[in-house]
Amino acid sequence: MGKEKSSLDAIQTAPEFDLEYYMEISGLMRVEQELMELLEQYWKKWGAQVKAYQMEPTKPGAGDGFLLVYLDEDVEAEVQQAFERAPQHGFAFHNLAITLALSAAQSVMPELIGACMPMPTPSREAKKKFKKLGLEWNEEGKMNRNYMVFTAYPYQGGCEVCHSCDTCPSSQVREIHPKD
Repeated sequence: MGKEKSSLDAIQTAPEFDLEYYMEISGLMRVEQELMELLEQYWKKWGAQVKAYQMEPTKPGAGDGFLLVYLDEDVEAEVQQAFERAPQHGFAFHNLAITLALSAAQSVMPELIGACMPMPTPSREAKKKFKKLGLEWNEEGKMNRNYMVFTAYPYQGGCEVCHSCDTCPSSQVREIHPKD
């Protein structure tokens, strides 16, 4: 009996702009009206460009199911152009893209709201699925998209399942080695 292959399914997201969440991510205490209007305009534009996929685990407890949400290269290019025109807008757009990717993932998996989104080490099957989407996973544990969420599906919270637990500043399992 051969191993079952999981299908990668495109899914819809419904991210809603939450000013408080954006401000939390960006570290801002207030947002000027002009910038707010610009952010709302780009939220609508980029929201239509969110790519989202879900892969069901091959069998219960297999641990190879995932949710992948990302913004495409056009968004990344617009953020870069904003940095070149006006750095303050570049940072605002960068934080908006982060907020959009996180909010899109949360709209699919509400258990991600207010929780860490641990990034598992992808299985060989997941890496093949990424490649079909034109995405690449490198050895450092990064995807060739700047604004993305890759997390286990169904949800598995906690640092112990995260590929980045050794380098994450919020890690609860990383050993702290005092300097001598």
